[in-house]
Amino acid sequence: MNDEQQDFAVQLLLIEREASFVLEDLRPGVARDRIQHIVTIASLLRARLAVASSLLLPRPPRKD
Repeated sequence: MNDEQQDFAVQLLLIEREASFVLEDLRPGVARDRIQHIVTIASLLRARLAVASSLLLPRPPRKD
């Protein structure tokens, strides 16, 4: 991962943790469902970023 990708992964992790923390205090309802969705999406995005960054290799510079 490059620095930009690592920063994005850290931000997603912070969002996921903060949303999980808020979930503990919410009672069942629409707001809780929305926050749970945020946790799930942040987690999935982090996983996709990790897979994509390990599969995609930078292109070598073109020789003209």
